Amino acid sequence: MQSSNNPEELLFTDSEGQRGRLEDIIDDGLDGGYEDRIPALINLLNSGEPYYRLLACVMLTCWGHPSGFQQIIDWASHTENVPWKESPVVYERLSGSDSAFEMLADALNTSYYCDEEPILKQWQIAATKALLGIYHHYYFGRILALSIVRNKEVAIAVKHEVITAIEASIVILQKPKPVGFDLAFQIACLLIPLTPLDDDAAANYANQLSYQYPKNERVLREIANALGDGKGQATLATLQHLKTLQIPSLESDVEKAINRRSNI
Repeated sequence: MQSSNNPEELLFTDSEGQRGRLEDIIDDGLDGGYEDRIPALINLLNSGEPYYRLLACVMLTCWGHPSGFQQIIDWASHTENVPWKESPVVYERLSGSDSAFEMLADALNTSYYCDEEPILKQWQIAATKALLGIYHHYYFGRILALSIVRNKEVAIAVKHEVITAIEASIVILQKPKPVGFDLAFQIACLLIPLTPLDDDAAANYANQLSYQYPKNERVLREIANALGDGKGQATLATLQHLKTLQIPSLESDVEKAINRRSNI
């Protein structure tokens, strides 16, 4: 199929012109064969309708193209200028929050399937840092945390930004105005990349969350899951504390986490 300026064809048709889901087209393109679409996707990214601009950025980022990462960094650095600012184009199903940045984080995660090159890793680090800078204001769910642990070098490079994002989020949680999504859960998710790098820091933030949300099973289970990758006494002590909360649905997660540690 030749490159087209039609957004629907660019984003939702495969190399043979057959209609498909965005995710399937992206997966197909990870193996190559869609290079002729890049110029039109960049044009769409720069001048299309807000929804199509977002999807063009997603596709370009998934395929490891610098223009996708550059746009993520720009949007994250200047959120007041995102095309969908006045009217979000994608939403998180449960909270109804704007989920555009989660979608971009998922694209960043997919980019790790591309051939690993030094320049690509630098773009991944830069984009991750930019997204962590707005972590306390936007919905990300678990996906940004999971993308960080895809590469240990990336995780090490963004450790400072992870800690800054956690601390900024904790400050937001202490304010009376709700953010519209489960920010406490998002903080717990960032313990996933932090725990293997800094046992004491991970335990500290986990303890703050567990004391502030002693009955939030979703948050507590995420903490237990993250601390299962710990190696020090601090995170082990936190897991032992979680056992004392006597929450049936949590006990299994804590035991699995402790058992997993013994195999590290």
